[in-house]
Amino acid sequence: MPKIITIGNQKGGVGKTTTTLNLADALGRKGLKVLVIDADPQGNCTSILLKEIALREQFSLVKALEAPVGETDMSSMACGTSNDNVDIVPNTIRCMLWERTAANTPDSILGFLRLTRSDKGLEKYDFVLIDTPPNIGCMVNNALMISDYAIIPIPTSDQFALDGLATFLRILQNMRSQNGRLKLMGVLLTKYDSRANIYVKNRDRIINFFDAKGINVFHTTIRINIDIDRAHMKRKTIFEFDPSKYGAKDHAALAEEVIEIVRREADREQ
Repeated sequence: MPKIITIGNQKGGVGKTTTTLNLADALGRKGLKVLVIDADPQGNCTSILLKEIALREQFSLVKALEAPVGETDMSSMACGTSNDNVDIVPNTIRCMLWERTAANTPDSILGFLRLTRSDKGLEKYDFVLIDTPPNIGCMVNNALMISDYAIIPIPTSDQFALDGLATFLRILQNMRSQNGRLKLMGVLLTKYDSRANIYVKNRDRIINFFDAKGINVFHTTIRINIDIDRAHMKRKTIFEFDPSKYGAKDHAALAEEVIEIVRREADREQ
């Protein structure tokens, strides 16, 4: 079965979607099969990755969640992207309504588990990456319930994102009582500008803080890169837009780190 990774932080604007779609493309370009699950009702991953946007009316996460039990599974909603090794389960704004109706039902935590538990179609993937909304709600709980790992993006200059991290870490800890596989893969520093002294100081301070607590911080730091925004405006990943840009190099380095962490964990378990 694939390694499932949730990219989450209750704060918005930290780089969750950017990380998800560009990490997926980077892993795919290394020959690995990747499924992206867009668990954010805003559907930004869907807008950028889905090759034919009209397909989300026929195939979507919310459609799978709304279907009668046993009628469908997660992989049956997968659609192609511009990278032959990357598929996506799209999402639509209708998911917000599903979240409200599911809030007091088992699906508020177990919906994804229900869709993946006996899903043989997932076996062809090496990784599943889940993009989550900026809150602690049904989508985040569902994502963490099926995940092996979590990655928490944090901008180097955003104190509010750091403040929100404590809440997300508590959610991770609570979820481990129900999902014993779940581990924090690491904190990913994003939106870094080495030309600004405050960014440099904050980066060092954050790394030292987490090192003291035994929390992994990725060696890769995602630098501020206007080309990533330009790529997204054209509905492309940074690799499609221009693989020579340092936004692509940063996410390629992140992919290498993710692969190495998973390999080390597999060796340890043998």
